[in-house]
Amino acid sequence: MARWEGFQQCPGCGLDLLTGEGRRACSWGDCPYLPEEMNVICPYCTFNFLTMEGNPPCEDPLKCDHAAEPLSHIENLRKWLESQPRYRDRARSEAEEA
Repeated sequence: MARWEGFQQCPGCGLDLLTGEGRRACSWGDCPYLPEEMNVICPYCTFNFLTMEGNPPCEDPLKCDHAAEPLSHIENLRKWLESQPRYRDRARSEAEEA
């Protein structure tokens, strides 16, 4: 099992790893324990490659010099999210509403 597969958010943490929003149980902005293999945020401009949200300075974030590594982590984060009841249940209810 890869290290990222066993990742657990801290008790009481409300950080939504999809949106980056929510109440955190610590004083960190981003989760300091998030395995690098699940980090989909550009280290240069903090563009989120999973949600494609942010304000990147580059013309095309997908072709940016900093894109390769975060893009390679998207599948890991998706698999982890699908294994978590909190996210899986939300995805189901959003699909039912659509």
